[in-house]
Amino acid sequence: MKLRLFLAGVLVTAAAVQLGGCASEDPEENAGGESAESSYEDELINAEKNGQPSQKWIYDGMLPRLERPEVVGSLKGHTVRVTGLLPRTFQGELPFYAEAKPVGDRTKVTVVYPIATGKVDPSTGLAPAAAGTYTTLFGIAYTPTNTKAPWGGFPFMMYHSKRGIAFHGPITSVTDVGTGDLEWHLYRGPVSHGCNRMAGEHIVEMAHLVGIDMTKPYKVSDRFALAVKTTITPEYDVFDGNTVDVDYPAEKGVVLPTGPGVKMYPAWRSDDFPRFVCAYQADRPLGAGHCGNAGENRRDPVTGKYYVEPSQDPWIGASCAEDGDCGFTANGKQGSCTLGTQGAGVCTIPCEGGCPDRAGSPVTFCATFPDGAGRCVSKAEAMNQLCQAVPGTAPKLVDRMIGASKAKAAKSTVCLPQ
Repeated sequence: MKLRLFLAGVLVTAAAVQLGGCASEDPEENAGGESAESSYEDELINAEKNGQPSQKWIYDGMLPRLERPEVVGSLKGHTVRVTGLLPRTFQGELPFYAEAKPVGDRTKVTVVYPIATGKVDPSTGLAPAAAGTYTTLFGIAYTPTNTKAPWGGFPFMMYHSKRGIAFHGPITSVTDVGTGDLEWHLYRGPVSHGCNRMAGEHIVEMAHLVGIDMTKPYKVSDRFALAVKTTITPEYDVFDGNTVDVDYPAEKGVVLPTGPGVKMYPAWRSDDFPRFVCAYQADRPLGAGHCGNAGENRRDPVTGKYYVEPSQDPWIGASCAEDGDCGFTANGKQGSCTLGTQGAGVCTIPCEGGCPDRAGSPVTFCATFPDGAGRCVSKAEAMNQLCQAVPGTAPKLVDRMIGASKAKAAKSTVCLPQ
């Protein structure tokens, strides 16, 4: 995810959540019965700190605030589905990932996002969950990072006020190999302390859909009580006769639904659509186009097709069975096939520090392999469907191979052979 971190080392304390009887100093402090001060230690180490407050995020995407929105979260499927009616006055086009269906004289829109859920307690075999139906979403549009948790400035949408359980930003971050900046990253699986983490761009859009106007910045004191029916189920989400899934990789051990009755909803990522969600820029006018200088969209937002179609020629990260499948030369090095323990392979070249990129192919990364060698592989991104388009591979977070180069230490999620 290309939403950059510009976080403070010591920030003004995030305002106490006082909605619905939750009086914790930190929104997720008591979620699942854990202490956030110790539970988030590793994540806080990963968050960039430069003495500045957390960013305020702006939604500049294609979807309007919906009428009569409803939310359904699946703890088993690690999905959250938002449905609602388009305003009668809406005249624009819908993005490729939003499903539209006529309902009488109205249009119902459905969007599905990946989420993280509470990690399993090994002593009980259970995760801190809050299955049930709730009538109100208590929203905080701007939740800055503090010394307890890297909230990142993303919305905090609480449905269980007594326990403080909510949808919020991803918490975790990784280093972008191209810039050295940290970027937010969602791990889809049972990894949280009780809440439902979401990709930063997704929670901003979701907050907008259910009633908070995210086209403008807010103060930490701005609070919302939204009459939004929210259902949290311990099972897979079933909607319109189909079991719901979303096109985003899950962590190892997560069992996603399979079979003919499963409907895969598309997902979008900010590295493909940097103009949909961006950090607030005080020197630019609010309204349509506020994110216009955040970068070029790589895909057509209506069709989802890439403006530069993925190349079919062999290149770094392509699947292979033998060296002959990797007939290319990059940086003066001949491509070769690196096999995994289960026989699947990807095309690689040796590397230290960095790797070459090619238009029409996923971004590459110099990964440290288990044998200690550095090899160029492709990052898990939308162009390779987060590794799903590379048979025999799976996404894995790895360290950069630095070797004799002057490159900085970095991590990235890449497609490794199984």
